[in-house]
Amino acid sequence: MAPANQPSFAPRVLVVMDDPLASVLALLLRHGRYEGRVTTERGEFLRLLPEWRPHAVLVDLDLHPEFLALTQSSPTVRVPTLVFTRRRDTALKLRAFEQGADDILRIPFLLSEIIARLYAVMRRTHGVEVALTPRLRVDSVEIDLIEERLHIADREPISLTLTESNLLYLLAANAGNVVDRNDIISSIWDGVVDIESNAVDSHIRDLRVKLGDTWPSSKFIETIPGKGYRWRHTSSTDRPN
Repeated sequence: MAPANQPSFAPRVLVVMDDPLASVLALLLRHGRYEGRVTTERGEFLRLLPEWRPHAVLVDLDLHPEFLALTQSSPTVRVPTLVFTRRRDTALKLRAFEQGADDILRIPFLLSEIIARLYAVMRRTHGVEVALTPRLRVDSVEIDLIEERLHIADREPISLTLTESNLLYLLAANAGNVVDRNDIISSIWDGVVDIESNAVDSHIRDLRVKLGDTWPSSKFIETIPGKGYRWRHTSSTDRPN
């Protein structure tokens, strides 16, 4: 029997966000032993609220602002809601709180911060504590979400910068799919980097060096000319240690 403060089920989290960030959150939720679903369809969202009864909702406030109000639409059930924004607008944040948001996170976000915020929401609103699992395995690479380090077999732990960590996770969470340069910029650099600049290429190059990934015969990160980058492995596992 599970301890009183430990869930005997996978807490349900409904995500309202587009790819590639939707895939990042979906992988992060599986890793954190949550059950996650992703939708940006109003009808499906309104159906899932009473039928699936999520324990929390994550909403991209910039792209899908109307869903914040929808989480508060039930007269009997109020769903804790965390919203994400790329903007530094204080007035927007105040309005979000007034409309019922429980917490606000900036895009780009710290992966460890999402784990911590969800943990706090689950404990505060539902009285359950979800196990914190700081390491995520994707293929043969293990990412330490707390220490921002990379672990590869037979090598010493590799320190990552915040940008490298987010870039690696963005690509790995979308394994097998091309992540467009524009999406990388909007997800990691808040959309402020000039699309013609070499910032993306420079960080990809640095990440490849740390992975021991030699271009053009790269084992992990594949360049798709004119489009973006792809994590080569088509299967990803998220079994935490």
